[in-house]
Amino acid sequence: MKYFDLIFGLASYSRNLKKNITCHATVSLTKSPGYFDGIELRGKKRFQSKLTAMKMGGIKFYYNLGYWFLLFIPLVFFGFYPTYFAIILRPMPSIVHVHFTLMTIWVLMVIVQPFLIKFKQIKWHRRVGKLSYAIAPLVIISVYLMMRKKYYTEISSFRELVSNGRQHYSNNQIMQQVSADISITAVYLLWFILFYSMAVINRRKTHAHSRYMLATTLLLLGPTLDRITYNIFGENIFFMPGEALTYLIIDLVLAALLIRDYQSKRSVKVLAICLIVFVTGQVLYFTVPGSDAWA
Repeated sequence: MKYFDLIFGLASYSRNLKKNITCHATVSLTKSPGYFDGIELRGKKRFQSKLTAMKMGGIKFYYNLGYWFLLFIPLVFFGFYPTYFAIILRPMPSIVHVHFTLMTIWVLMVIVQPFLIKFKQIKWHRRVGKLSYAIAPLVIISVYLMMRKKYYTEISSFRELVSNGRQHYSNNQIMQQVSADISITAVYLLWFILFYSMAVINRRKTHAHSRYMLATTLLLLGPTLDRITYNIFGENIFFMPGEALTYLIIDLVLAALLIRDYQSKRSVKVLAICLIVFVTGQVLYFTVPGSDAWA
């Protein structure tokens, strides 16, 4: 009888242990990606476990991000219609078309990736992610070249106005004004480099990766909404600069998601870092450009 008791006891212990492993798997997912309490999961099994954790962990918003990102298609069209789509057949520097093509590819990748997660296409999600390793540096280079083009074009325009006697600017004033004009692009570029790099570094940590990529994607609102508000309201919206509205929208989105994570008892560290970086950059944007140090 002792042997039978021992056998039944071991069987019962085994069943309870299996249940505990299953229950703790979701909880420990963000702490040890790829492992459930020491049991390594690979390939599709690991991916499906992450999806289960996402659904059960109260982050349905991230699971359905693809639907939200579809809004970028009409926003980009309306934002860039006057300055690009309406004049696309006119002669313009090649870098403009190259930059727009790269940004279009980037937007499409941003939209597709959450859907690949949602529909469990793990292999394609990873392939597109690896493709971004090539596209992101090209985007950065194209943004820099667009900044450089705008910098020298505006300097030439100001100097032409001065030589014709239509404006009276010193060389230092011209440099300050032009530097201030490209400062917003410089700020967005630095944010892009930072958040995308952090997303890649944390690519195996679902919680951190998804939030850094969200912060990277929110940067697309800047050039898009800034142009829409400028086309409708001009440089200022009531009592504030047009770009301040975009900054406010980004801050509110991050703050709302941070509160959501806090209420769901999830780590708020990543979103807090993103929000602090955004606010710091916004403060610097409104205080530093136009100064002697910036020029």
